[in-house]
Amino acid sequence: MSDQPWTIDAIAHAIPAADTRQTFLREVNLTPLPDLPNVLARWQRFVEHWRDETAPKLDGLLEYAREHGGELPPEYADDGSTPDFLNQLRENTQKRQTNAA
Repeated sequence: MSDQPWTIDAIAHAIPAADTRQTFLREVNLTPLPDLPNVLARWQRFVEHWRDETAPKLDGLLEYAREHGGELPPEYADDGSTPDFLNQLRENTQKRQTNAA
C-alpha cells in the first residue's frame, strides 16, 4: 500500500483469500459502531503482516521451488507425520460438520 490511509475497501482488497475477505466484510458490517475502530485496526494489522511478512516468505518459497524443480527447501520436507496430520484434520472436520447439523 502507498502512503494513503487505509480504507475499508483497501483492507478488503489486501486480504488474500475470498473467504477471509468475506469474514472481514461480515465483521465490519455487523460490528457496533463503538467497536468498529478496534475491528478495523485488527484487520489492518492482519493485512500489513500479510503484505510485509507472509507474502514475501511465500514468494521466496515459490522462487526456491522454481529453481529446484518444484522441491521445497529442506526445512519443509515431510517428516513422515503428514498422514497423521491429515487424518486428524479429517476427523476434526467431520466432528464440526456433525455438530453443526
